[in-house]
Amino acid sequence: MIRTLLHVGMTVPELEIGKAFYELFGLQSRVVGNDLVFRCEGRAQDQIRLMQGAKKKLSYTAFGTDASGMQVLLANLDRAGVNKAPSPFGESEGIWFQDPHGDWINVQIAEAAPSALQPPVEINAPGHYRRIGERACDVSSLKKRARPRRLGHLIKFTPDVERSVAFYTKVLGMKVSDQAQGVLAFLRGAAGGDHHMVAFAKSSHTGLHHLSFEVGDIDEIEIGAQTLLRAGYRDGFGLGRHVGGSNYFHYIRDPWNSLVEYFWDIDVIAEDDNTWVPMNVAPEEVVAVWAQTPPPLEFVVNFEERE
Repeated sequence: MIRTLLHVGMTVPELEIGKAFYELFGLQSRVVGNDLVFRCEGRAQDQIRLMQGAKKKLSYTAFGTDASGMQVLLANLDRAGVNKAPSPFGESEGIWFQDPHGDWINVQIAEAAPSALQPPVEINAPGHYRRIGERACDVSSLKKRARPRRLGHLIKFTPDVERSVAFYTKVLGMKVSDQAQGVLAFLRGAAGGDHHMVAFAKSSHTGLHHLSFEVGDIDEIEIGAQTLLRAGYRDGFGLGRHVGGSNYFHYIRDPWNSLVEYFWDIDVIAEDDNTWVPMNVAPEEVVAVWAQTPPPLEFVVNFEERE
C-alpha cells in the first residue's frame, strides 16, 4: 500500500535554528501558518515541516499511496483494530493513526513529485563508458554546492524492531530488504524502489535516528558535509559506503543531535522482484564497506527524550 515517502513533521524548540541548519544543508524554506516547511530545489513537494514546541521530537511521518492502496490500508487498519483519528498537528490531508509504539502516521493519496533539476553527468566505469567527449568537472565545478533532490528515507528508533516490522509490513504493505539480527531492519515501499524508505533501529524508546536526502553525486555529499562542518555543525559519520543499501553517505548532526544524511547511488528493487534475498547479519556487517573513520559510539544513541 505505501508507495512513497512524502514528508516528516518535527517539533523543535527554535524554528530559526532549524531554518539556518536546513537552508545551509541545501533545502528551501517558507513559512506556512506558524510552521516552517522545507522543500528541495526544483521539487514541488514538502519534505520537512518544523513545528514550534518545548522539546525536539519526530512528530509524524507522511506517506503516499494510490486510491486502491488506500482501500486496502483502511481494511487492514480495521482488521488490526487500529483507530483512525483527527490530525493532532492541524493537517487535514489523508488519514491519521498511530503505530504500535504511539508514533503518528499520515497516509495520503499522493504520488512523489518529480525533480526539475538536470540529471547529473554520466559515470564512467570499467567496460561501461557512457560519458564520451564531456567533462565531469570543469572550472565551474569549483562553485558546486549540495542540491538535495528528495527525501529518500528515514531511520526511526523503536523499542521492538520485530513488532515495528510486523506492523509496517502486514498493515502498511511494506517489504523487508535487509535485517541485522533483531536490532536493525530496512523496509522498502510496496511498489518497490529504493532499498529502504523506512528503517528501524533498536532503542529503549522511539525517536529519530536520521533523515536522508539524495544528491546528484559523491561530490555533492562531501561539498555539503564540508560546508556544514565549516559552519560549526558536528560531524556524524562519513564519508563512507553502506552495505545495507550500498549507498555512499555522510551524516551530520542537526542542532538537536539527530542526524541528517546526504546519500547517492542506493540499491533499487523492482516491485515484482522475487529474486532479492534479504540479509540477516550482524549489525556491524551492514554499517559500512568502508568509511573515513569507524562509526562513533554515539552513532546509535537515541538523543530524543523519552515521553
